[in-house]
Amino acid sequence: MLTAKRKLLLLTSFTFLMSLGWAGCRGFFVKPTLTGITVTTLQSTNLPNQGSTVQLIATGAYDDGSHKNLSGTTTWSKTDPQNLVTLSTTNPGLVTANAAPNPGVQVTIQAAAQSSNGSVVSGTITLTVGTSTTLTLTSNPASPISLATTPAGSGITFTATLNGTDVTTSTTFSSSNSAVIAISSGSTGTVQGIGTATITGTDSSNGASGTIVITVNQ
Repeated sequence: MLTAKRKLLLLTSFTFLMSLGWAGCRGFFVKPTLTGITVTTLQSTNLPNQGSTVQLIATGAYDDGSHKNLSGTTTWSKTDPQNLVTLSTTNPGLVTANAAPNPGVQVTIQAAAQSSNGSVVSGTITLTVGTSTTLTLTSNPASPISLATTPAGSGITFTATLNGTDVTTSTTFSSSNSAVIAISSGSTGTVQGIGTATITGTDSSNGASGTIVITVNQ
């Protein structure tokens, strides 16, 4: 039979081994690090009239490849000198137009959150308030582009919108620096080398135009 001292020794050893096992198991569940935030909407990016609304979504990207809707936990802010929009305090990501200038004015909405490593990660989206005569251009991949992940010769696609309507098919694109971004045909181009290029889009249906600056790094 085991003595009381022997039982106590076995119990202590068992508890110690269990604590080691628990610590080891916890090591497999490292909290992923937030590396980026993308702000999108399933609606138009144009607020044409006073009272128009748009619901934005903030999606976090993590270093383990996962994604998570962070709309309700990010800090929403705006770059809006004319105070043309209001950010809801009860419905995170909901934007309402206070006015509708003509021509339209662009405002920038930002969503920011703190990562587990202590850094602040953010993402933005540009909204047009009122009726605009300027095209909004976007690119895929977005600027800045790294040659390490998007080597020379890789394709790049441009999209043009006017007051929330896609006008890419009627827009002609050109590049100020074909050594950085060369336009192939239509709304597509190729990444060429390090530097900066301004892409200009002109809509043949109404004469509206806009630009986007693309930076390519090593």
